[in-house]
Amino acid sequence: MKERKTREEQSACNRASVAEARGYEEFAIRQLRVAGYRITMPRVQVIRALGQSNRALSAYEIHEAIVDGGGKIDVVSVYRILATLLETGLIHHIGVVDGYLPCRLEDAHTDDLEHLVCERCGCVTELSLPPSVIKATTEQGERLGFEAKAIRIEIVGLCEHCRQPK
Repeated sequence: MKERKTREEQSACNRASVAEARGYEEFAIRQLRVAGYRITMPRVQVIRALGQSNRALSAYEIHEAIVDGGGKIDVVSVYRILATLLETGLIHHIGVVDGYLPCRLEDAHTDDLEHLVCERCGCVTELSLPPSVIKATTEQGERLGFEAKAIRIEIVGLCEHCRQPK
């Protein structure tokens, strides 16, 4: 059974700064408009909940954050909104923790990404894959007759904050 994180662990390095959260929210809303989507309060609430976190959140955690903040939304709507955000490249699904993370890198709207996932606090660092890694991985697949459509690497370990002695 998974342990619940302490308040200190939840707020230490996995909370986005106000500037990061605001920047992501503004960018996501702008991108949704460009893609032809209406900007509804439920979409804004999900974007806001994601933007405030540096760790991948499950649909239920997003729902809980919205409700705890006084908002109203059902879990089915959260899932639908997450599907739209995934489709538009505004979030990433982090498989190792089965959660969703806002896409904060300017050039990260491709499918070739690397995520460093802290196993203690859950924070996720998003990185673009170097061209040499993409090339090597694609070539390995091609030798086996496999055509890569996307390369996603998730590395689990300890972040800088969690490696520091308490």
